[in-house]
Amino acid sequence: QRQCVQEFCRDHHWITDIYKFLQSWGPQKLEDMRGCPIKDYVKLVSCLNDWQTRVSNMPIELLTKGKLLLLSCHNIKAELESKLDSTKKDILAQVQHESQIRSQKLMAELTDFVRVFQIINSDIHAIAQCSQKLNEANEQYMQLEERMEYIRSLLELIRNHFSFYSPENEALDISLLDMWEAFQFEKSQASEILLSKQHAIVPKLQQLMAAALAELDGLLEKALSGPFMDPAQEQRSTEHQLISLEHQFQDTVSCLSELHHAYVTFTGTERSPLPPHYPVINLQLR
Repeated sequence: QRQCVQEFCRDHHWITDIYKFLQSWGPQKLEDMRGCPIKDYVKLVSCLNDWQTRVSNMPIELLTKGKLLLLSCHNIKAELESKLDSTKKDILAQVQHESQIRSQKLMAELTDFVRVFQIINSDIHAIAQCSQKLNEANEQYMQLEERMEYIRSLLELIRNHFSFYSPENEALDISLLDMWEAFQFEKSQASEILLSKQHAIVPKLQQLMAAALAELDGLLEKALSGPFMDPAQEQRSTEHQLISLEHQFQDTVSCLSELHHAYVTFTGTERSPLPPHYPVINLQLR
């Protein structure tokens, strides 16, 4: 009988590995996996699946030779099955949540790119905005693609390793792929349009930048002359007017910055009609 029990213990020594894992597992361990490489999830879930299979194949009881000793495995088997199943459900819930949250964020960003790419027209400001967005898209492309692939890998993990089919997940996967393809298409289209318009855009940008600079000079001249320099003027009224001028000045500076960025994007050079350091000052009274 003793030999039979020892043999059973040797054959089921792997149960101690499960107990050690379950004792160390908890909410913080699960949280630490958030954003981890997909292979880490695959390794863990594959291990849990293997354990579940082995536990399900455990005998409910063991009768030793000679029928002198009966070992009941019912309780430990039920406990392990319950805890392993609960652990897998927790992991699945986190992966589901991660895929949804990451998808929403990425699709919102891609939608914003597509929106700007689609409104490109003859308006120079729309073209300038599009050129900036195109530059951002080119700079972030690898990162955006990695995020898209990570989300799709999460969905594949759910489908293949949890044996969990969800119409919502399938729809999410399709929507994400469609949005990514739309982003790539609109990005390519915008790039071609901007390239075809470059010969006309650059002179127009130069003209608009010159006009913006002239407006800034006019605002500065206005702020430093006339009633604003007269101490006899009512201070509160003068202050309000200067604040209004400041807002107008800063708006023009922002517009000029956008135009300059578009100019650099189109020409591929930092050289532009702008002075080396065009002024950005605060007109508000101290």
